[in-house]
Amino acid sequence: MNNEKLTKWASIAEVIAAVGVVLSLIFVGLQINEGNREARAATLQAATDSEMFMQSQFIRHADTWEKMITGGPLKNGEETRKAIILYNMIMTDFENRYFQFEAGYFDAESWETRQSSLRRIVALPFFETWRGTMGAVAHSPGYLELVDELRKSQQ
Repeated sequence: MNNEKLTKWASIAEVIAAVGVVLSLIFVGLQINEGNREARAATLQAATDSEMFMQSQFIRHADTWEKMITGGPLKNGEETRKAIILYNMIMTDFENRYFQFEAGYFDAESWETRQSSLRRIVALPFFETWRGTMGAVAHSPGYLELVDELRKSQQ
């Protein structure tokens, strides 16, 4: 009889332990989901901050940016270097968003919006100049393949 009571209590303890494990797993899952939401929010905020910084640079160097957009001639080597840096800056930002999307930190709708803008950026006359620079070569092969495909699709 004593052994039967011990067996019943052991069974009850096992059930309680199993319920505890299940509740712990649910709690961990909720914590992971919360962490993912926070990471996505931080990613979107970083994207916004980066875009605001780039816009300030484009305003600051509006004369060079205008020539890059229109295909106008750049005055000299210094202005050409400035244009390459500006273009590389925006291409680096798009590459960052591309990898954030690939890693799941950037939702498909946000990436599609940015990819639409990227299509316009690679359509600029300055793309060919940039593509031949060391700044372009420093980008990842997957990203360069993407921008080259976007460029070809527009020609």
